[in-house]
Amino acid sequence: LKSHPVWSVVSDGIDHQAQVLMFVGTRRSAQSEAKNLAKRVRKRLVKEDPDRLVSLEELAQKLTGRSQSNLAEQLASCLASGVGFHHAGLTNAQRKDVEAAFKSGLLVALTATPTLAAGVNLPARRVLVRDLKRWGDGMSRPLPVMEVRQMLGRAGRPKYDTKGEAWVYCKGTDGWEVADAVSDRYFFGPIEDISSKLASEPALRMHLLASIATGGLVHKGSIEHFFSSTFLGASMAPSQLRERLTTMLDWLVEERFVRKCGLDEHYTSRWADGTVDDEEAWDDTVPAWATSAHETSGVTWQPAGAMHQPPARTSAHTSPALGFSKATNLQSTGGWTQPVAEDGPNMRYEATPMGERVTQLYLDPLSASILRRGLRRAVRRKVRQDAPVTDFGFLHLAVATPDFVSLWAKSADFETNSQTWLKANSTEHELLVEAGYAEAMLSDIKSAWMIEEWTEETTLRQLEKDLDVLPGDVHHRVDLMGWLLAGAQQVLLTDDVFAEDHLPVVAGLVQQISVLQQRVRHGCKADLLQLVNIRHVGRQRARELAAIGLREPNDVLGMSSKHRQQLLAKRGWGPVLLDKIFNEIQRVIKRSSPNMKMAPSREDDAPLEGERAEHD
Repeated sequence: LKSHPVWSVVSDGIDHQAQVLMFVGTRRSAQSEAKNLAKRVRKRLVKEDPDRLVSLEELAQKLTGRSQSNLAEQLASCLASGVGFHHAGLTNAQRKDVEAAFKSGLLVALTATPTLAAGVNLPARRVLVRDLKRWGDGMSRPLPVMEVRQMLGRAGRPKYDTKGEAWVYCKGTDGWEVADAVSDRYFFGPIEDISSKLASEPALRMHLLASIATGGLVHKGSIEHFFSSTFLGASMAPSQLRERLTTMLDWLVEERFVRKCGLDEHYTSRWADGTVDDEEAWDDTVPAWATSAHETSGVTWQPAGAMHQPPARTSAHTSPALGFSKATNLQSTGGWTQPVAEDGPNMRYEATPMGERVTQLYLDPLSASILRRGLRRAVRRKVRQDAPVTDFGFLHLAVATPDFVSLWAKSADFETNSQTWLKANSTEHELLVEAGYAEAMLSDIKSAWMIEEWTEETTLRQLEKDLDVLPGDVHHRVDLMGWLLAGAQQVLLTDDVFAEDHLPVVAGLVQQISVLQQRVRHGCKADLLQLVNIRHVGRQRARELAAIGLREPNDVLGMSSKHRQQLLAKRGWGPVLLDKIFNEIQRVIKRSSPNMKMAPSREDDAPLEGERAEHD
């Protein structure tokens, strides 16, 4: 067991009927550890609990999307032996299947990345943290104390266990020394300071614009007071917070998300004047005895920090001597300029129509700015007919926004003749935004290429093989792309810089982006869009329908018996499914054309002349 200490924890857990939840540093570690444990667990279950293996085989057979990717097949193989793995590379349905199996007690052990500890309520009798380091910023870093304690806190199932066991695997040549260091840091050491999410520029940009557009904060003084009352204001110097807000307000004005309405002479703020209601001017740092003493005549009290201070010493010289002058008295010379005076607290702002639309779309204003700039270039290209406007260009434009999570460019992608480099060189003239540095450029190109391949009906298994992208990553980025393309349409429609003569071009681009959005959503070519919008028909079934000449809903509704038999002979088709598809098409057609009478499916269902309908 010394050669495999993790197995000793799991094996002992089987003896005591205790499930083990193991946290590892990477996705690959979660998969490899699950495979190794599955072999050992299966040997024990064959001898001790063969009935459990039968239930596990049934679970593996029912796994969602088992045959769609190599990763799903690996997961099904591990589940059949009583061990599962869990990370963001799995689809949502697969993660739910794994979580349900573990909660039911069917799985013996589950390996997972640290994201499981924060995102899912999945406790276990025994928790093992195998890896205490994670790769980040080009180096291996220790995990935060708060994150490790979050993992260890999963030990113990409410209503099922009277106790929980939290284990930490201490790696190193001197196990006792490492154990002492781990104990001092993660068990008895202090946790990290909590930081405000508003400290990040994207979050502050979004909330600042939203506070003006929908929050009713229209004066600079009220904006500064509101943000100073947040946790960010409590953890940041007031001057630094005001400087950051001023910079972002100026940027929002420059980008025409917000406009200045001038100084409001009627604006007054009680916090700016220092006039605060006595009822609200309470200080929770003053003890009760000090309050009573303060109310007693002849007794005064003041905090220790307010003690009398000696007057500050000043220089005998009232102005610089020896021919020197103050820098503020100099005229603007060289690259130095006099700072521009900031707007006062009574400066009034209001959101422009573009700013209001961006807030409604929950877009980062910087993402909206990038989309708007690229879309304007697309309109000019269409009008001048001097450069192409392609679907790949729109995909890359959305990928270039901070709201999209780009794929990582692997080391093989940096090779001169790699597929990613060739794709970048062949599509350079299609891009609507400037490419970044090499790593960022390849990451964006790879992400846009992956979405493009998805719209060309490339399977998840092929994407996993060619681009090394797991199904969960594909679905996550497909959802982001659909949202950003929908936002791009609204940004283009709200933009008011083009003349009326160019509005037909704008409308054509909106239509092109709308079709692309539908293709991204369903993962199909344009010729299948009518079929994939039918419930119970995905892109695979739609392609099978199109292969036999059924390309529109009415074609499916009126299919011949020959076509019906051809479909029923294919894998995944059945009479119940066909009936559901027929009913869905009839419902959609009836809803879209309420006055149109459906053709009777049988001759004896056709009403006679003069026959009264039931609803008459």
